[in-house]
Order: sequence, then structure tokens, then C-alpha cells
Amino acid sequence: MTSGGSESLFLGVRAAREYARRTRGLRRGQGNVVLPDTAHPGFSKATQCMDLDERRIPVRPDGRADVAAMAAAIDDETVMIGGSAPCFPYGIFDPIEELGEVARRTGTWLHVDACVGGWIAPHVRAIGRPVPAFDFSIPGVSSLSADLHKFGFCPKPASTLFFESPERAAFAGFDLDWPSGRYATSTMVGTRPGGAVAGAWATLHFLGGDGYRRLAAGLMGVRDAYVEGVRALPGWRLVAEPTLTVMAFGDPSLDMMRVAHKLGERGWVPGTTSRPPGLHLMLSMLHRGARDAYFADLATIAAEVRAEAARGVAGTRLASTY
Repeated sequence: MTSGGSESLFLGVRAAREYARRTRGLRRGQGNVVLPDTAHPGFSKATQCMDLDERRIPVRPDGRADVAAMAAAIDDETVMIGGSAPCFPYGIFDPIEELGEVARRTGTWLHVDACVGGWIAPHVRAIGRPVPAFDFSIPGVSSLSADLHKFGFCPKPASTLFFESPERAAFAGFDLDWPSGRYATSTMVGTRPGGAVAGAWATLHFLGGDGYRRLAAGLMGVRDAYVEGVRALPGWRLVAEPTLTVMAFGDPSLDMMRVAHKLGERGWVPGTTSRPPGLHLMLSMLHRGARDAYFADLATIAAEVRAEAARGVAGTRLASTY
């Protein structure tokens, strides 16, 4: 268990770096990580802190990792390749099976960032919804991160980091012999709050498999309703068909930052994307009751922004912020 997705990603990158150093003889100052452009910034925190070169590869037109381009970017100093299940910007799964084949062929560590969907995806699959394979059922996956405090519905801060084997897990921790004896931790932090660990344990046992399947069914029903709402707006489209409950959408003919600004004026807290400009939602059960009001306001705002553009009104200078 870790304090969050960023720490889980950090430890995954550290494990891959240490594995490469001890098994392939990489030295200090060497090493790179190959990622799709949609990979979480937590990877970048890790590569910057560990002085690793980061190679972000543009995704395919469908928003998923370009496996061939990522494979071409791998060299003798690559310590890790990464994929998302799903990526946060678009809510879609990278082709993890294809990345697993590349990892096996090149002998490279593959980390799957399932921080958003890792704890709910198996239950979504269990209720009959299509979810691509993304875990250790795929040969080549070395580590996987999944946040309990997202769709595990546990109190913050709580994330998890899994490894393909105990041998690989051993590369993530810290172990030092000093005058007081052996000092060993499996995470970055020494002292940390115990309440989140206890809260996560209690939540998992309280909900159980049946509880998570009920939540999965409810969440996917909310997702379907919002997808339907987007498709009912003339000119609007999804960036990609969402796999779980994260989605991005917009109207290419509108100033989407202006739309977001007007949503804020009406009391909404809009999430946005920058590439392409659009709106972003990470849906929960709280969104169910707000659906009709949200899309009514969105239709009104779209008409207002379109009319403003026809009159030559300048757009907003707001930028997308995660």
C-alpha cells in the first residue's frame, strides 16, 4: 500500500530502474522510460527525480498508445515502458496485450497504470460489460498500480502497487544497514497515517465482491446515461468511447474553454482537456441526479457560445488545468 497513485508510479519506476541496473548493468546517468503521451504526470515526477530520460510518444488517432512507435523508441537503456488502464484524459485502455508482447520481446519492464480503474474494472467485467485484459494475465506485465481511494471507494490516501513476482517487488523498496541495525521500508515514506490503511481494509471487507458488483452496475448505468446525453447534443462527440466511467467530449466548432467558463458561472465545476479542447468527466454515483440539469445547461451554453462567435465576441483565455 502507498499514499497515492504518484507514489505507486514512483516506486514502479524505481523498481524498474533498479532491476535494469542489477540485471543489465546500467549505470548512474543511464536509463529512459518510454510512455504514451496520455500517461499520467506521476511518471514524469519519477523520471525527473531519478534523472531518467522520458520519451513520450504521440498516441494513435483513436487515443490509444502507438505500440509500434513506442517499440521503435526502445533502446539498450530503456528501463520501462508504460500503459494506462484507462488513461485519465480520454478514459480508454491502451493496448496492454500488445505492449506485453513488446516487453517480452525486448526484455523491458512494463508497468500498467490502472490507478483510475484498477479496482472497479474486474467487477465491471463480472457484470458482463466488455473490459480489455490489463493485468498479470498478460505475459510481460511486471507491475501494476491501482488507487483504492478512487473507484475502490476507500478514504484517502490509499493506493496499491502490485508486482508480477516477489523477486520484482524487492526492487521497489529501501534497505540499509546503519548503526541502529537494518532499516527497510517497502515504500518511500517512513512514518505514515494508519487510518487510511484501516479504512481501506474496512471498506473492502464491508463491500465485498457483491458490493463492488452493485457499484459497478450503478456506475456503468450513469456512464451510459451521460454518453447518451453527449450524443443527443447536435455537433458534439466523444473523444473516444469510454471503457469505464471517465470520458472526454466536446464540439470542435465551439470555443470549449468558453463553454467551461460559462459552466462555472452556472455553478458547475467543469473538468477540461487541452488536446483536443473539450470537457472531461470522472463520473460517480453523485452524477446520476445531476444529469438532466447538466445537459440542459450545456445545451443552453452551447447556443450562447455559438451566437457569441457569430457576433465576433472574443473567446476566453482560460487554459485547461488538471
